[in-house]
Amino acid sequence: MEGIMMKYFVLKPRSKTINDDYAFASRKAMQTFANNCNDRQLSDELRAWVDLEERRTRLMINKEKDNDGY
Repeated sequence: MEGIMMKYFVLKPRSKTINDDYAFASRKAMQTFANNCNDRQLSDELRAWVDLEERRTRLMINKEKDNDGY
């Protein structure tokens, strides 16, 4: 996946905060592109990247909840 991150420009898929609308929109665009791309390897790598960033965001949200006492 490292190769794809260096080859393609994607606007900020990694969330900086739990409500990062730009990162969310970027991931949605990546997912849409992956769903419509004819290159199977590229599609799979984009989906994996989106999944990675969404897991990171969920971890950030869970840490925030833990710190708030939920």
